[in-house]
Formats: sequence, C-alpha cells, structure tokens
Amino acid sequence: MDIRVLRFCEAVAHQRSFTKAAEDIHIAQPALSMAIAKLEDELGTKLFFRHARGATPTPEGEVLLARARRIFEEVESVRREIKDTSELSTGSVRVGFPPMYGLSYFPSLLMAFHRQYPGIEITAEEGSATVIREKLDAGTIDIGMLESRRVDRTWNSVVVGKDEMVLAVRAGNPLAAQRSVTAESLEGLPMVVLTKSFLQRQLLDQFCETQGVQYRKVMECNFVHMTIRAALEGHAAATLLASLVHSQPGLAAVSFRPKLQFTFELCWRKDRYFSKANQAFVAFAKQHRAT
Repeated sequence: MDIRVLRFCEAVAHQRSFTKAAEDIHIAQPALSMAIAKLEDELGTKLFFRHARGATPTPEGEVLLARARRIFEEVESVRREIKDTSELSTGSVRVGFPPMYGLSYFPSLLMAFHRQYPGIEITAEEGSATVIREKLDAGTIDIGMLESRRVDRTWNSVVVGKDEMVLAVRAGNPLAAQRSVTAESLEGLPMVVLTKSFLQRQLLDQFCETQGVQYRKVMECNFVHMTIRAALEGHAAATLLASLVHSQPGLAAVSFRPKLQFTFELCWRKDRYFSKANQAFVAFAKQHRAT
C-alpha cells in the first residue's frame, strides 16, 4: 500500500471531488483516479461513491481514512525525530494556551526561549481549554498549557505556574479598599463575565451559588481584552487572574474569601514522539516557572 495513494484518498475525501483533489495536490486527475482504483482492487472494495456532484467516502473508505490519519501522524513523528539534532540548532515547538494566562506569561517565556534557541521555530496558538485538549488529541499541537483541573491524567504534565483568581475593579471603587470579598459582597454587583466555557466563570458561579447570592450580569463575552476594558472604565467588576490585574495600571485586585487558586501545567500526550525541541521547551519553562 503506497502512502501517496492514502494522501490521494484524503484529498478526495476533503474536496468531495476527484477533479478538485487533483488540482489541490497538483496531480493529473486520470492518474489520481487510476491510483485509487488500483487501491480499491487491492483491497477488494470501493472506497468512494462516485456521483454527478463529486465523490464521498464509502463506509469502508471512512475506515481506511481513519487509519490513514494515524499513519500520517506516525510518519510525521518519524520525520521530526530524524530531523532532531543533539545541538538543538533546528526543530519546532507547537504550543497552545488559554487566552488569559497567555497574556501575562507566554509572551515573555516564548521570547526568552527564542533568544536561547534561535533555531527552533515556535508556533503559539490561543484557545479555550476545550480547544487545547482537542488540538492535543488531534496532534496539531505538541504541548498544551492547562489549569490542573482540566489536565487529562493519562498525559504527561509538569507544573509551571500558579496564580489566583481575583475580583478586578477600577481603582477608587469602594471594593478596591477591601483585602478580600465574600460571596455576599457580590450580591447585585454589576459584573462583566466570561462565557461558561471559562473555568473562571464556572468558579465564580459556584462561589455565588453555594451562598445563594446573585451578581448582576451586565455583559458576557469570551474576549479577555474586552473584559479588562470594561473593568478599567468602571462599567463593572470582573474576575481575572491576579498577575494580569497587577500588570494593568488603574485596576485593583481583591482576593476572594476563601481564595480561588489556579495551578497551570504544561501537558503532552504519552503516546506520541516528544522531540528534543519540545523537551528543551518544557525544561526551559520549568526553570522560568511563574509563581
């Protein structure tokens, strides 16, 4: 079985057309069709339904494509492993992280890593915990940054930072003078909140629900910058990480009582090749652990 033909099948399944697939991978359409037909003869089954509108995988084709993706992943792992050099003069790191922690931690970490390993190419992707988990599973990133409660314990992981979720209010707000706030302090408080996909929102809601109080939601969004802006302009309070609030002049951070602590881990799949570049990144992050 020729891996190139598996690539042809993947292209046809993606484009839903033999003609478009041939154009996409720069091969003559008759050659592509002939190669797939030969594979179908070899396997003794049709892999695609051909029809006037194009082509779609048969159930047998779907099985082949699912296995082919794993084959492509293994081939890529082998390629990257062979390309690795002991001097770490080349290589790549693909890392994903949540938006709020990324704002205060990752820019400085990535730039410092680049200064030490200028030959290693870094790809940084921002996303929710759900998106980061999906990308790790799919193999489109090598390393994910997640809060400990979101880490799959079948993965490898290492703690690289801790932070605290705080109530962020504009400097001068009466709450800014308090050392901490209880759930009762939030009763009827105007708040701009992140969507429920964020752990910060879930913890806020749990914090209030256990005491039977309800804040007043004036805006809900999934943009951290918009949340910061709303708090800075005094429109509402927000829940943010302490490290982020401390970097914003004009914002005050007030702890919750009891405190709501976050622990962040770099995590990666045990069942995939972990390059020397990735190993170097994890080691570097451990040395530059944020507290």
